[in-house]
Amino acid sequence: MPQSTSPQPEDSVSAILALIGQLDVEDVILRFDVDFDVPMRQDDALRLLRLAGESGHGRRNDIRDTARRVGAHWCEMVHADVTYKLFTGLQLIKASRADARLLHDLHLRGELPADDPFAAYAAARWFDGEGRIRYRLGSFTSARISFGTAVDIAQQAGLWWALPDLRSNRERARFEERGQAMRDGGKASATGEFVMELEALLEEMEELAHLHGVDVARPPTPETPARHREFLRGHSNVLHNLATALREAGQPARSLAATSRSLAISEGLADVYRVAQSHTNQALCDPENAQRHFEELLTLPWPRGRAIARQNLALRGGGGPGLAELRRLLDEIEQDDSADGHHAALDVDFYAYTVRGYQRTAEAMPPDSRPKDVLTRRLGLARSVRSAIALPAYKRTYARHMRPAFLHAIAEAVVRGHDAQADQEKVLSLVEESAGRELLDLLGSSHPSSLRPPAHRIAGAPSPEASDTGPGPAVRAALRAASPELTQALREVLAEREREYEEHFLDAPLNSVPHDEDIAHRLVQYTLNHPGSCVVRYFRYAAPDGVTGGAGAVSDSLGIMVCRDGRLTTVPGIAYEKVAGLADQVWADLSDPDSPWPSEATCRRVWDLLLAPVWDRVDDGGTTTHLTLIPTDHVFAIPLHVAVGPGDTRPLAARIPLSHSVSVAAFVTQGRHLLKRQLMEQDDDLTALLSTDADASGRELVGTGWHPDKVFVAGPPPEGLEYAEPAHAADWDGLSALVAKEPEFFVYAGHGTYLDGQEAAGPLLHLGSHDVLTQFDLALRVSLPRNKLTVLGACVAGQGMRSDGGDVLGFMRSLIISGAGAVCLPLWYVLDIALVQTVRALLRKSRSVLGDADSAPFDVVQALHEHYLTVLDDYPNLAGRIQHTPLALYL
Repeated sequence: MPQSTSPQPEDSVSAILALIGQLDVEDVILRFDVDFDVPMRQDDALRLLRLAGESGHGRRNDIRDTARRVGAHWCEMVHADVTYKLFTGLQLIKASRADARLLHDLHLRGELPADDPFAAYAAARWFDGEGRIRYRLGSFTSARISFGTAVDIAQQAGLWWALPDLRSNRERARFEERGQAMRDGGKASATGEFVMELEALLEEMEELAHLHGVDVARPPTPETPARHREFLRGHSNVLHNLATALREAGQPARSLAATSRSLAISEGLADVYRVAQSHTNQALCDPENAQRHFEELLTLPWPRGRAIARQNLALRGGGGPGLAELRRLLDEIEQDDSADGHHAALDVDFYAYTVRGYQRTAEAMPPDSRPKDVLTRRLGLARSVRSAIALPAYKRTYARHMRPAFLHAIAEAVVRGHDAQADQEKVLSLVEESAGRELLDLLGSSHPSSLRPPAHRIAGAPSPEASDTGPGPAVRAALRAASPELTQALREVLAEREREYEEHFLDAPLNSVPHDEDIAHRLVQYTLNHPGSCVVRYFRYAAPDGVTGGAGAVSDSLGIMVCRDGRLTTVPGIAYEKVAGLADQVWADLSDPDSPWPSEATCRRVWDLLLAPVWDRVDDGGTTTHLTLIPTDHVFAIPLHVAVGPGDTRPLAARIPLSHSVSVAAFVTQGRHLLKRQLMEQDDDLTALLSTDADASGRELVGTGWHPDKVFVAGPPPEGLEYAEPAHAADWDGLSALVAKEPEFFVYAGHGTYLDGQEAAGPLLHLGSHDVLTQFDLALRVSLPRNKLTVLGACVAGQGMRSDGGDVLGFMRSLIISGAGAVCLPLWYVLDIALVQTVRALLRKSRSVLGDADSAPFDVVQALHEHYLTVLDDYPNLAGRIQHTPLALYL
């Protein structure tokens, strides 16, 4: 047989590898923006780069290798952004961040090649790509920082052709960042300012174009130099952002003029993505010709653009055909089970707009022709955002889309339900499905590893010596020496650590905890198996558009459900404005410098509004031995434990053994009801973080019966405290040393404060005189896996920010995430002596139950109740009893 003269397999492989080796990877990356991204041919470039192996790991000591990897990842990130595969984008950021930061560091040190722009270009584009992903997720501050880094690199490296795109992206992120924190009514003026900023940027970029010979007045052609085309594409971006801002500012004619200029450039470049955006803006600015613009959008090879066109054409057509097309769109969305699609809370806005359009179109039809699945579709939207959650997107999505759908569904169930157990279970199931999702998902995910101390510390924090003691009893109030400058610095620290918290979950999205369909049954079983127990669940509902069947609107209301002896009952709703007003009154009481605690009148008002409607179901003659209250929304800020009934002078916590919880799911399914009775042991560790002074003495640690070898302290120990190991400083190292003990008991004694406002808001704890602890620090830097009891003995430590989701926020949530057991916190500016007596009683009781035994059970709910009974004997007047009932107990 004659031998074949064709290449041997080895030769074929070598030939293929040789061909791949000839690929100019750097040229592909440099041309990606205008020769691959513009005509929506990103996949072609990505296939080439993947063949060349540029997305893998390589040598970090070779700048060009590193730059090629960074550039290749940027190309992948752009594709993820355009296709809305933002979870993939997050993974790409994480995989290439170290390389990108290395290039940035080399750039800052002047160690990138000065005669070759490739490495600087790759770095600048990578940070721009990171900004695009974070912007799309709603993390506008992080996006602005990334865009700013990209601009700085490009300006310093002379990458003039990339500047219009990078500058335009940064300005848009700045605007959105300001709007995110803006009070109501300020958006219009901010939009006007943004228009002026973009007009100034446009003028600046036109001067830059003239300097480099770029003709911005003539549409580009394929023969236009690549750098000029990239510059013009960025110039088109500036024009499009200006057109959008002008439309939002109510100037449609000027918006259309800017779009016309942008569209001319985009069509010359064959920039499908920007052409689609221009047609959309034209349709929004020119309703008379919107049909034509959307039909043009329908012809473009961009899947999401075509879906937007289908959606809007169906809405414009209306009637049966329009409804059918919207139904088809919803079916396509709901059948998409892609891991990085809408289930990741990443492109839910399109889904939500389609659902709203479906609802509006259905409502416009005759009653007998309306579909029956409108509410089902709304709940389908709310339930879809569960597979992988990026926190900023999740928060925004919950507030805009999920919560309203659930509030409506709960209202339907309340209005249409009866006293039958099945109807009550349906209400509770919907309440629990909607409430506390973020917390439950955090609990269901693996606990984040404890991070290192934050890089940004607060300099010049008020020292204990700065406390203005003044006459009268010592109060653990906010330190009075905080200047306006320091308050602003505290806001910046709080905002930065919140960003760090969100950054952590952008890199490690949460795994969702499935809704427990049997949650109502589990609560029923809990009360049946714990005789004497009673659970009260507060919840919110509203149906402003009316409920199914043409019934009238249901106003914003607070519902209250009681579960006792296996029976669920619901009382008539309360106008929610009364609840919000009560919360405002509580805060007004706390703002009184002479008596910063709830007044007697407020405590009686709390009873009348929130306890009286259910009291006959809670207490049927003294047989209730454990009452658990589960708040929602504003109710979290109201001190339920000091509610006082008519003709009585006993705060609720002295009237009945009382605890709180954050949700039925946390209390029953997550097992936090098991924290009521826990096993005490002789080798339990007691750790204490102390930021003390004359007003916050920390004396609650003295005389507890704890063995000195099991007491560990960070901060100045109070006189009389016995401990063996030398005290640590009240700083990050000291806190780390305490946490490393995995303590069964953790106590903070010191000062707290609450920053109120529209921007950075929330509670803070003072960490010595050099820094503060935020709720985000506790979530990311404190792990308490064996904890049985945690006490935050600082003023307003139990207060949290307002939540759009009815969820608990603040230190309470962070402690639960960190693994804390039962948690005690005050909701007002408490007397030092009241905290000393209360916390000492709990600590002492946890030791006295042991006697000489190695272990014994301890009931924290009963122990706190018994202490509050002694308060009744010690303080005959109601004001004294309220002041000396300082802690709310959460299981």
